[in-house]
Amino acid sequence: MAKHREEAAAVLGQNIKPVKPGTFKVEVPTIKAPPPVRTQSLDDIMQQYAEAKKGGPAPAKQGANDLIIFVSFSMPKPVLTELARQAKETGAVMVVRGFKDGSLKATKLAALEVNRAGAPWEIHPDLFKAFKVTAVPTFVVASAEAESVLDDGCSPETAYSAVAGNMSVELALDTIRRRAQPTIAKLAENRLAAIRAKNQPGTLR
Repeated sequence: MAKHREEAAAVLGQNIKPVKPGTFKVEVPTIKAPPPVRTQSLDDIMQQYAEAKKGGPAPAKQGANDLIIFVSFSMPKPVLTELARQAKETGAVMVVRGFKDGSLKATKLAALEVNRAGAPWEIHPDLFKAFKVTAVPTFVVASAEAESVLDDGCSPETAYSAVAGNMSVELALDTIRRRAQPTIAKLAENRLAAIRAKNQPGTLR
């Protein structure tokens, strides 16, 4: 396992080509990968944002997807596998723009191959636009206000913070914690604290 993580970490240091606009189909269904894990819909995610908004920023909890990892099937498989593992451990959701090779079957097979950890996945091109994602991987921490879409189809910039690059989920959260405006920084800080508490020696999983 340690060797596998070292190999994945080494691959994360490689350059990844950004997703090119227009590469994928626009109308795509939600997929489940792998069974029996249920892939959450965008509506589910935004509903969670709205519920979090009512009570203010809250500590990260299982199922609270204010952490989104944007990826592409063009990325190296070891990188996707490692990010899926981290997504599962941190409660993040993985999002791709569209079908792999224009095929639903190929997409399901590709997702199953790299998602042995069982992290939730979404196919949603509009989410790429909402958070202005132009490169992968991109890590986004969003607040409840992210569900509000402007005339250009984008979420208000004050409602989320994003960082792109070959890094771990923990490093991405720490970067956002240090750079984002207070509300988003607090969301990142809460989730980061929960991750570190979970990984403390002697902690049961």
